[in-house]
Amino acid sequence: MSIPTPGFLLSAFIQVCRRFPGVMLCTVLGTVACFALIDNSGPSDSEEFFARNWIVCQLGLPFLTALVVYSESKGWDNNRGWLLQALGFAALLGCWFWLDTKADNFEWQILPQYLALVLVMHLAVAVAPYLNTRSVRDFWEYNRQLFANLVIGSAFTLILFAGLALAILAVNNLFGFSIREQIYAKLFVLLTGIFNTAYFLFHFPAVTATATATHDTSAHNWVFRNLCKYILIPIVILYFLILYAYGAKIALQASLPQGWISSLVIGFSIAGIFTYLLNFYLAEEDGSLLVKGFKRWFWWVLIPLTGLLFIAIGKRISDYGVTEERFLVAELGVWLAASCLYFLVSKNDNIKFIPISLALFALVWAFGPLSAFAVSERSQKGVLIEILTRTGRFENGKMKPGTIPLTASERDQLSSTLEYLSKRDALSELLPITADSLSDDFGGLLDWLRIESPGLNGNHTINISEFQSHEPLPVRGFDFAFKVELYPGSAVRKDEPGMFFGLSEDGTQLEWWQIKDGKSGLIEKFSLLPVLENWAAYQDKGENNTYASMALSDRTFKFSGQKGTLQWIAETAQMEIDGTKKRLESSSGWILLKEK
Repeated sequence: MSIPTPGFLLSAFIQVCRRFPGVMLCTVLGTVACFALIDNSGPSDSEEFFARNWIVCQLGLPFLTALVVYSESKGWDNNRGWLLQALGFAALLGCWFWLDTKADNFEWQILPQYLALVLVMHLAVAVAPYLNTRSVRDFWEYNRQLFANLVIGSAFTLILFAGLALAILAVNNLFGFSIREQIYAKLFVLLTGIFNTAYFLFHFPAVTATATATHDTSAHNWVFRNLCKYILIPIVILYFLILYAYGAKIALQASLPQGWISSLVIGFSIAGIFTYLLNFYLAEEDGSLLVKGFKRWFWWVLIPLTGLLFIAIGKRISDYGVTEERFLVAELGVWLAASCLYFLVSKNDNIKFIPISLALFALVWAFGPLSAFAVSERSQKGVLIEILTRTGRFENGKMKPGTIPLTASERDQLSSTLEYLSKRDALSELLPITADSLSDDFGGLLDWLRIESPGLNGNHTINISEFQSHEPLPVRGFDFAFKVELYPGSAVRKDEPGMFFGLSEDGTQLEWWQIKDGKSGLIEKFSLLPVLENWAAYQDKGENNTYASMALSDRTFKFSGQKGTLQWIAETAQMEIDGTKKRLESSSGWILLKEK
C-alpha cells in the first residue's frame, strides 16, 4: 500500500464531507481551536473558550460518526439522516455549556464524566450499525476493518508528519528562516485532525439496511495472525502467569493482596479481552493448540484473577470507604465477572456483549444516583460520621468540637475524609449554622473540632533556610571549598574522579568520599545527630511542617577527623522527625576542607 497522493486526498476529503458532514465540521472547528490554543501565550478568557470548543469537538467526532452509521444501517433517507445529525449538534451545544472548565467541580466530576462519555461514544461507533439481529461475524468483520484502517491511517499520518517536519527543519536551517517552533505542533494537529480523520472516514465500512459485511478471505492475513499468535497471546499468558504466581504467594503467606494489584488485574484483563476479540475467528483458520486453547480457556483463567481483584479492592473500601477511583475498580471487577459468566454460560458467544455492557457500566459510573460521585460522597460521609461519633464530635446530625484524643490512624483518616468532602462542598449540611463558614476551610475546621496535629508522635518536617543571603562565608584555615548538594547516597553516585560528599542511607551521617582510578573509597564519616538535635529545637509542635530561617552561626558546623577537618555551611536543609528518630533528607550549601 502506497502513501496517498494529493489527488486521493482531495477525493477522499470531498467524499467524506458528503457522507460525514457533521464529523468533518467538528474536525475543522477542533483543529482551529487547537491552533488558537497553541498560539495563546497564557491563561485568558479566549483560552478557556477555545479549550471548551476543542473538548466538545473531540466528543462530537465519535458521537456524530455513530449517528451517521446508525442511520445508514436503518436505511433512512437523507432528510432523516440530516435531522439526526442536527439533533446531535443540539446535544453537543448543550455539552458546550455543561463543560465549564472554570467550574469548581470540573476536575473531580465534570472531566471524568466527559471522559466516560467519550468512551461510550467510541463504543457506540463499534455497535451502532449492529443493534439488530445481524450476524456476529458481520459485526466482527466491521470492527476488524475499523481497527485496520485506524492503524494504517495512523502510520500514514506519522510518516507524513516526520517527512514534512524534517523538510521544514531543513529549510529553516539552510535558508536561515526564523520559523517558530509552534509550526511543528500545528503541523501535527493538522495531520492528525484533518488528514487522519478524513483518511479513516474515507475507508469507513459501508453498512446499509440490506447489505451484509464483505468477509475478507484474508481477514487473518499474516499481519493479524502473527500479531495474535506470536505477540499478543504470549504476552497476555505471561501477564497472567505473573498474576497467578503473585496469587500463590499471598495464599502461601496467608496475607491480603496489595491495593495496586487491582490496577494490574484490570490492565492485563483488558489486554486479554482485546486479544480475545482479535483472536475470535482465528481458531477457524489456525488449528494450533496455542490459538484454540487461548480462546477456550481465557474466561476460565480470568475468574480467579477477578476474585483477587475483589479481595484487594474490598480491603481498601472496608478500611477507607468508597472513592471515585475505588468505585471504578470495583465496577470494572463486576463487569469482568459478568463477562466471564456470560461467555461461560451462553452458547452464542455474542461479542457484542462486550462493548454494549461496557458502555452501560460507564454510564452508571458517571451519572445518576448510583454514580461513583454520589456513592463516594455518601460513603465518605459515613466514614466521617462514624469517627466523629466515636470521638464525641457528632450529635443530632451535626459536627461539634470535642476533647477525646484521636489515634494516629483515626487522625489521618479523618483528615483525608474532611479534605475529600471539603473539596466537593459536601460539609455544609453536617456543620451547625455558626460554623458553616468553615466548610471550605480545611485547616480551620480541624482547629474548630479540636483535633490536634500529631506533633512529635507523627512524621514532622523541618525546612531550614538562610536568614540573610548576603552573609560572607568564613574560609580562613581551609584549603578547598566544595559546593554540595547532599542527599542519601549522593556521593557514591558520582562517576568522575575527585572528592565528594554525601549522606548515609539513613540520613544521620555526613560521608567524605574519594573516587580515583575509577574506584570509589570512603575516607571518613561524621555523625550528624548533634546537628539534627540542634535543629530539632526549632520545631513547631503544633504543625506538621516547620519553616525556620536561621543565622549563619546556626547553619555552620565543624567536624574533625583523622584525615582532615570539615566545615559544613548549610544554605538550605530539610530534616524529618518521626517520633524519636531524626534524619537529614537533603541539603545544599558549602563544605570547606583542610586535609591532614
